[in-house]
This record gives sequence, structure tokens and C-alpha cells, in this order.
Amino acid sequence: MTSIPTTTALLALPLAGCGPDLPEGWEDADGIDDFTQNECEGSAYDTAEVASVAATAGDPGLRVVGDDLPFRCEQEVEGFYRVDGDAVDILVQPVNMDPRSVANCDCLYKVEAGIPEDPPTTVTLYRRWDSINDENNPVMVGTVEVP
Repeated sequence: MTSIPTTTALLALPLAGCGPDLPEGWEDADGIDDFTQNECEGSAYDTAEVASVAATAGDPGLRVVGDDLPFRCEQEVEGFYRVDGDAVDILVQPVNMDPRSVANCDCLYKVEAGIPEDPPTTVTLYRRWDSINDENNPVMVGTVEVP
């Protein structure tokens, strides 16, 4: 009878199920290292506030700002991007897609991301809520041309 060496078995355990919980079509997206999330401000229930996206070419890469993105209060979010020709898609979603408990409120966040790719022609920003009630697909916030 052959046995797996203990060190190999122990190293294999953490690898199972690793990686972000990304939606269909985003499996090969890259995580955004240069990503900041401002403190929660405003009410996600105020219909006067509308989520928006802005992008500028940088040196190097691209700077993207998403403003008034609705998420749960005190919820940490992260960003991912994928490139398709002259277009970049960005997804912002909670770090923990399957929380056991959540704050009983929603608010608005501003996020900023630096993308190391050559500046594209267009940027599309998506956001996705956690899966505590139902699985959620990405929702488009907006598309902008890069000046």
C-alpha cells in the first residue's frame, strides 16, 4: 500500500477551493492590486445618488474611479479586470461572497483602481452583491471612453 507523504497532503489541502468567487465569464480575470475603497457614505436607498464610473489614462496604465456603488455597510470589496482588445471590464464585488451575517444597512462606496494595462479605448464597470440571499450576476454601472 502506498501513502502520500504528510507534507504533500497538508500542502494540498489549502489549495482546494482557493481563489476568488468569480461569476461566469470572469474566471480568468486578474485581481486589481492597486485598489482602494473609501469609507461608506450616503444611503443606498437615496434614489438621487446614481453609481458612476470615470477613467483616465495614466503613466503607466489606467486609473478608474467608481462612485456611489451600493454595498452593505462595513463590507470589504475588491476589484478584478479583464481585457478584450481595446476594452477593459472591471468588476467590484465583496471579498466574502458568502457571509454568515451582514450589517442591516446598505450604503455607497467610492472605489479607485489602477490597471497596469495600456490605456484602452473604453472601460466598463460592473458591480456584484454577495450571495447571502441569492446568487447575484454582475450589474453594469456604466461605460466610459478613455480620454
